[in-house]
Amino acid sequence: MPSSKIASSLALRDFVYGAQPAAGTVFYENFPRDQITTDCAIGATTLITAVLMPVFPNDLISKISVCTGATAGGTGTHNFFVIYSTATVPALLAQTPDVPIVTPAANTVISGTLATPFQIPVGTTSLWIGMLFTGGTIPTLVGKATNLNATAAAALNTLTGLTNGLAVTATGAAGATAPATMASLTQLAVQPYFLVQ
Repeated sequence: MPSSKIASSLALRDFVYGAQPAAGTVFYENFPRDQITTDCAIGATTLITAVLMPVFPNDLISKISVCTGATAGGTGTHNFFVIYSTATVPALLAQTPDVPIVTPAANTVISGTLATPFQIPVGTTSLWIGMLFTGGTIPTLVGKATNLNATAAAALNTLTGLTNGLAVTATGAAGATAPATMASLTQLAVQPYFLVQ
């Protein structure tokens, strides 16, 4: 059990490296920002790329952001962010409006804001937070490598007790609306960085 001083210094470190949120807002990241080391290839066009995000019940989520890497996107027609449950078959809980970005530039923050803030349900300690980009060239996202390969990532789920791992791609949609469930989940050996506010 960490001492209160250690716990406080860890919380302070997260704020220092991640930037302290404005008063009254939540601030979640799937891993500390200072661990970003990789340019992550994400799911192909129309696929959802999602990461497991630790959360606190009753907090409100209003905005989700990622940062593109060295590869810019091209001929984009759809772009939105999603929140899914962590059930074995994850269910859609919320989606940002579809705001297509035709040519998302490299090394640029992309954000989506929910029309109505989403309140994290009681008893919920993690959610899938994801992004879908439909276009001719899929941008890379900054993040980190968490496994040697996707097969190893899937195998390690048996050790951690996680059903779906830390980062996945899933069947998405060709249009502006996310599917009711995340299906055909495929493990990723990388974790794109997501920031939730």
